[in-house]
Amino acid sequence: MLEQMKLTSSIRQLQDAVSKVAQAIPSKTIDARFDNVHLSIEPGSLTLFATDGELSITAHSSVETSDTGNIGIKARTLQDFLKSMYDTSVVFLIERQEISDHGTVHITTDKGKYKIPCQFESKTEKHEKSYDISLELQTSELQDLIQKTIFACSVDGMRPAMMGVLFELEGSVITAVSTDGHRLVRCRKASSSDIAEKQKIVVPARVLSIVQKLAQTESVTMSIDADRRFVRFICDNIVLDASLIVEPYPNYDAVIPVEHDKYLVINRSVFYDSVRRVGRFSSIGDIKIVIEGEILRVMAENTNEGEAAQEELTAAYTGDDITIGFNSRFIEAALSHLDDEMIRIELKSPTTAVIFKPSKEEEDEKLMILVMPVRINN
Repeated sequence: MLEQMKLTSSIRQLQDAVSKVAQAIPSKTIDARFDNVHLSIEPGSLTLFATDGELSITAHSSVETSDTGNIGIKARTLQDFLKSMYDTSVVFLIERQEISDHGTVHITTDKGKYKIPCQFESKTEKHEKSYDISLELQTSELQDLIQKTIFACSVDGMRPAMMGVLFELEGSVITAVSTDGHRLVRCRKASSSDIAEKQKIVVPARVLSIVQKLAQTESVTMSIDADRRFVRFICDNIVLDASLIVEPYPNYDAVIPVEHDKYLVINRSVFYDSVRRVGRFSSIGDIKIVIEGEILRVMAENTNEGEAAQEELTAAYTGDDITIGFNSRFIEAALSHLDDEMIRIELKSPTTAVIFKPSKEEEDEKLMILVMPVRINN
């Protein structure tokens, strides 16, 4: 007697669930265990699960079925089929080969019949973790926190802590910090929680970029396990579980200068456009900024090609004249992640870190971007 299971759903519903869980699967994997989307069938419901060993995504979907069982299907095969389909009702009839774990999924729609191989699996044992901290976050606030910090994470595997975003939770404030050694971002948001004792966790950048894609509901629940080794994000019927980076995060407070004596207030988009134009004329992407009184000059040159550019902008400036060099791409990134029309730039010397923040007093504590200057040849 062949073992059989049957379920009925719509293509769009399956497409949505599979595309979400498949984000846990790495683009290149040498371990076949991580190639599959796992389907757990129970009367009236389907649970889909995928993992790369460090990160897993689970999605729940209601389907028509009275059967129970567990199978694995190659994620790429299932995704390619669902992507190529229009939205219609679909029936999956799953048959097991005799005395084997292998099986076939017979798929029927209004226009065709298809079959793909599958593997019968035993129900995976879930090791439930105890989560002692849980925060309910507005999706828009969490998305903003991620967008403002993730760009400055390091991609250097030799410094694993810096490949993630540090979350500090204290009282009703969440502080998110990222750095790659050349720039640093600190972003603060109010939360509905009240955490008495300061907690620090480092969430991998890859996890946060997946959360950005998954979080489409009004709010997201973020939970941290008691050992501070795992984080869980719940968005509607999607659950993402991931390992945290347990390396200690560098003491970022030590690099934030507190004795700046030069202050510049300038229109953000005017400055951004100028840096972008002039930066293209540099052979190595560096620009020189000269501030004299109310005049700010942005300069670059490519001596090999005989190219050069210089633009003059006006700004409100307090302090002695200064000449300072920057990697133009780091300045562009900093300016593109500030939302305010007018921004405040704080400087001290040509070798001291420079701070970019909104010019409004009440906003400037919420977001701060620090950029290290570069040495320039005069």
